[in-house]
Amino acid sequence: MRKFRLLVIAALLVALPMPLMAAPQRLANPAFPPAPPAGQAISVKDTMYGVLRIHRTLRGMQENREVLKHELDRAYRGFGPRVDVNAQGGFGILSDSTTRRNDSDTGLFPAVNLSATLTQPIWDGFATRSRVRQAKSTLDSQKWRVLDNVSSLCLDGIIAHINLLRTRTLVQLAEENVRVHERILGLAQDRVNVGADTQADFTQAQSRYQRALSSLEEQKDALRVAEDTYTRLTGLPATDRLKEVPMPPEIFKNAARVFEQAEQFNPTLAAYMEDVRTATAGRELTESAFYPSFSLTAGPNYYTRGDRDEYDDTWTWSFDVMLTMTWNIFNSGADVAAYKADSARIRQARQVYYNYIDDLKLDIDSTFSNYLAAQQQYKHYSKAIEFNKYTLNAYNEQFLIGRRTLLDVLDSENELFNSSCSAETNRGNIIIGAYRLLALTGRLLPAMSIAQEGIQALPPEDPEDSREVFEMGWFN
Repeated sequence: MRKFRLLVIAALLVALPMPLMAAPQRLANPAFPPAPPAGQAISVKDTMYGVLRIHRTLRGMQENREVLKHELDRAYRGFGPRVDVNAQGGFGILSDSTTRRNDSDTGLFPAVNLSATLTQPIWDGFATRSRVRQAKSTLDSQKWRVLDNVSSLCLDGIIAHINLLRTRTLVQLAEENVRVHERILGLAQDRVNVGADTQADFTQAQSRYQRALSSLEEQKDALRVAEDTYTRLTGLPATDRLKEVPMPPEIFKNAARVFEQAEQFNPTLAAYMEDVRTATAGRELTESAFYPSFSLTAGPNYYTRGDRDEYDDTWTWSFDVMLTMTWNIFNSGADVAAYKADSARIRQARQVYYNYIDDLKLDIDSTFSNYLAAQQQYKHYSKAIEFNKYTLNAYNEQFLIGRRTLLDVLDSENELFNSSCSAETNRGNIIIGAYRLLALTGRLLPAMSIAQEGIQALPPEDPEDSREVFEMGWFN
């Protein structure tokens, strides 16, 4: 039995997978302002900078932007010269006047060919220019997408900030609701003891009390999720010292004004237009194959064959400067098909651009409608709270003298709790809607005075993971 246990333990040790390496700690991007000191209240601007300092989605897009910068630099290099060095060595047969005279045109002899060629493009049908345009438009599109990503992440941070404050308020309301139900439960017990109410009335109060406890647990769970979400987005501790979020600097009175600004400043819209330009440059590149290309080549060439001691005249050396023209006359229609395909890509990119305009307008209209609805709902729920409080106080007094039942008191307290929760929810929705409208215009960052130097800078580089490295070997 002991051997069996040892075998089981050994099998488990072998079968256990190697522990996964945790992701390295997120290093804050020093290009952005540092986090506020511990104990200091966190403002919504601190929250936005927190997102920009540590979020890996932004860092990935910044690195991709860096890739495209190098691709653009590579395209520009096509205007310059290139130098190629060629070396060949082996055995060969050569028959010319010299080898025939020396009777060495039938055997295999060692041969070496060395050359160096400088090539300077002169005109290539604007192929290099098209590559530059294509790379530049792709880079510009990525730059706009980085700004759009920054705006979206900052909006997520603002929403997380608002949601955390709102959830804390809802927890406080749920705790107060529990305390009120405890008081009502005590009154119900006293009335049962003196015979003023039945046991059924008391059990009904107990049922409502348990429901109040359930609501409290639900709000506490939502608070834990809100705290985790806030910390995940910002890297800041979800402390109690969060400043209230004010309304954004710019408030819009109608959706038309929002769309008017979005047409000018929305980064995603600009990115899609750059995609159209990228497709246009791709068609220009394909069209360059219809024209000849000219280049200037210059360089030495050295060729030797056989034993120079025996055949002193079996080597040649030359230096040539040549103007070279290359023109593909027929390619089985492949270039024409490629041109048509690129034209279709342009039309496709243009439709994507127009489709996003339609989606953007719908998003603005629906967001503005929700924003107005939240304002009206908050106003009505605020009035409902006043009426609920008056009703609850009146019912409490009438309950003590037997003119109201316990159910009336419980219902009035439940209505007050629901109205308070709905009012707080819609108050947060008003602020979220205002910031969302500002983000849709593409002016969230300048309106909030967010410095964009860090957005243009490179993020800190994470250390290399040992799992990224290939093992040494020729064939693995």
